[in-house]
Order: sequence, then structure tokens, then C-alpha cells
Amino acid sequence: MKETAELPVEVTTALRSWLGDGWSAARLPGDASVRVYYRITAGDGSRHMLTWYPDEVRHDLPRVLSAYRAASKHAYLPKLMEHCDAAMLQQDVGDQTLFDLLHRDREEGVRWYRKAVTLLAYFQKAGAVDINPPFTGDFFFNELEMSREFYVEKLMGVPAAAAAALKPLLRKLADNISRHPYVLCHRDYHGQNIHIFNEKLYLIDYQDLRMGPDTYDIASLLRDRGVARILGEATELELVDYYAEWRVHGLPARTALPHGERRSMRRRYFETLLQRSIKILGTFSKQPLTRGRMWYLDFIPPTLESVRRCIDELPEYGSLSDLLPMDFSLATARERSERIHHDATQDHASPR
Repeated sequence: MKETAELPVEVTTALRSWLGDGWSAARLPGDASVRVYYRITAGDGSRHMLTWYPDEVRHDLPRVLSAYRAASKHAYLPKLMEHCDAAMLQQDVGDQTLFDLLHRDREEGVRWYRKAVTLLAYFQKAGAVDINPPFTGDFFFNELEMSREFYVEKLMGVPAAAAAALKPLLRKLADNISRHPYVLCHRDYHGQNIHIFNEKLYLIDYQDLRMGPDTYDIASLLRDRGVARILGEATELELVDYYAEWRVHGLPARTALPHGERRSMRRRYFETLLQRSIKILGTFSKQPLTRGRMWYLDFIPPTLESVRRCIDELPEYGSLSDLLPMDFSLATARERSERIHHDATQDHASPR
């Protein structure tokens, strides 16, 4: 055994039973969760990905395995090799993500983003999956309330009484998208969760899949983390229409998409995108404020661009422009986040 990273005893024991001796492990950067990832190189040179679930999230592992069994029948997911009650070992699908490809080569990236729309259509063929509760209006509203707390009040410093004026409009938005047609949603379907390996797209981080609005994942794919800046508006709408063809015809159609279907899909797209964008403002604010992960602040400006775009498309939400802080300074936000996180850390460390 040639470990290059310190492993929990239970993980070492599992790897020995699965791979024997002669393997090595390298810890990888994590995501927004407390799961821990390792790249494992076996004695024969083959590589695998291991995810360790610490005690506080161990209850999630059976849900992840159930999600894998449901979705892997229809879409490419990294193959599950082994698992125990604390970890799972999967196929290593490399480090090249769809997100990185688009930033490196726009033309080639757009070609693969189109394939990602097809992958999404096949993922949805898993049908009604009840591993996680479906999205509801209350769920969407609570996500928006989190953004009101962490983005509007804590990061941007809006007084709570003024921020409360957002509630009726956020409630309307949440209820409206909960009435959209429902399909199986990945819930975090963006280019960093889609890897390109051996000329195929592989989808990761699928454990939160649930039934939800039919444009939820396509909005994530085309707008999360500022990719719309590279795709451009024309390509963005072309890919929305391409997705609509899958939804209406079950495959890309040779005939033109009916105007009514295109218009309806685009409206649902922007309404869902508006909720997602406001929700993500909360996520990108909470991470630096509570965990000190300041790089999440970099994603706020393009997210605000998405909010503006949606308001332009959906005039009934126009008052959001006055109620939601839209003028964002990265330097000011970083300074405020560092101060709040420092103060919270000091309070936590102080003896009571």
C-alpha cells in the first residue's frame, strides 16, 4: 500500500478489501458539501474515484446509491465499482469538464453543450423517481428566503425591514414555477458536473435528483457560473429550442418547433432561471460568510446578469429591480464577508 494522503481507517480497510495492496490515494479539492474525495490508483495502474461520507452525512449514502441505480439505466454516470456504509468507489472519468472545455474552446464547447442537452433528455427518461421529495412552492420559497437572508441582508447589508418587502414577489415566483410541467431533475446540472471522458459525457453529483419544473436543469446548464457570457444569447436560446424539441417530440425534430411551444418553453425557462438565479445568490453568499470560501463571490456578478435578463423577459417581476440589490462590488463584498466570517469564527472559538 502506498498512500500519499492520510485516509480514515474505515476507508483504508475498505480499499484493502476491494483492491488489495499496492494502491495509492490522493485527496482532491472538495465541493460545497463535507464529503471527501480521493483519486485512487490501483496496483495495476487503473484509477478510481472514492467518496468518503463522514458521520454527519453518512445517512446520505443510501440515497446516493438509489439515485445511481435509477439514473444509470438511462444516462452515463461513472460506473459504481464498490461501496460500503461509509464510502463508494466509482470509475474515474478524468478531470476535463464541459465547463472547462467551453472556456478553452467556445466552438467545440458549444458542440458538447448541445450533447449535454441530449444527455439531459436521456437522464429524464428515468421517469418519476421518489428518492427525494419533489420540488414544491414552499421549497422554492424557502430557497429564496435563504437568499434574502444571506445575500440581501447579510452580504449586502439591507435592513431586515426593507428586505421583507421582497417576500410577496418571491412567493409569487415560487408558486408559479411549482405549477410548471414536472420531469426528473438532476438539480445541479451544470458544466462542472459533466465530465468528458473517452468521447462521452458523464454526469456526476446526481444524488439530489427529484421531480421538478421541466426547465430547471436546462436553466442550470446554460446559465450557472457565467457560461452564458461565452455561449451568447443567440446560442442560449437555440439550445433552449433544441431542448424543447426533445420535450415535445421525444427527439430532435426535422420539422420546425411550433411557435406556441417555443414561446411557452422560453417563458418557463426564464421564470425558472429567475428563481434559480436568486437562489444561487444566496448559495454564493452563504459559502464565504459561513465557511470562508471567498471564491464563490466571483460567481455573483454573472448571476446578477441572469437576474437582469429574466426581468427583461418577464416584466411582471420588474419591481425586483428596485427591491433586490443589483449594484455589486466584489471588493466590498469580499471585505464584508471576511469580517463577518472572522467575527463568527472568533465567537465560536471564545470560551463561554
